[in-house]
Amino acid sequence: MECKYCELVKSKKNLLYEDDALVAIVPEKPITKGHVQVIAKKHHKNIQEIEDKELEHIFYTASFAATSLFENLEAQGTNIIANTGSMMKGEGHFHIDVVARKSDDGLNFLWTPNKLPDAEMQQVQERIKDKCDMIGVEKKEKEVVDLDKGPEKLEFTEEKPSEEKGKEKKEVPSEEEQRYKKEEKEKKEKEKQKEEKEEKESYLVKQLRRVP
Repeated sequence: MECKYCELVKSKKNLLYEDDALVAIVPEKPITKGHVQVIAKKHHKNIQEIEDKELEHIFYTASFAATSLFENLEAQGTNIIANTGSMMKGEGHFHIDVVARKSDDGLNFLWTPNKLPDAEMQQVQERIKDKCDMIGVEKKEKEVVDLDKGPEKLEFTEEKPSEEKGKEKKEVPSEEEQRYKKEEKEKKEKEKQKEEKEEKESYLVKQLRRVP
């Protein structure tokens, strides 16, 4: 028997946006007017199983949904709530709720902060810090060595005399040229990202305008 999120993904009911990795929908029983759910299509037991690229894409879409709520429903704020671990209730679909907020909406997502003793705070910090140090570090796949294969043959090339080497030496661009090329490259990348962002955002905005 399929879980409710599988059924939602297939039915495309109240669909706002869809791609290969996720769907964005208006839930049948919204928390308030202006509630969007971004649901991953793949099954995951927890957030740690999701690849970085897929997870980044899911949060990126949730961010656009929040922007659309600001622009179309005149929201005064948004809550972006990631449901993972036990919050997925065994159904295996990581999803994010994006909720439009207004000062008189009557919703309350606040909690009362508790002061931890310094020793306990230090212990918690140390247990978390090792993992936090890896933020932004790309995971490297382990290299598998095939022992059945023989050693690779090494090819040696005869070195040319130093005079011939000097003739073939390429000119190294100046620091100014290198800086100019780098700035041009960064400029093109930013323009490309901006175009992609505007294109994707405009799609979500158009779809949200249809929300009753």
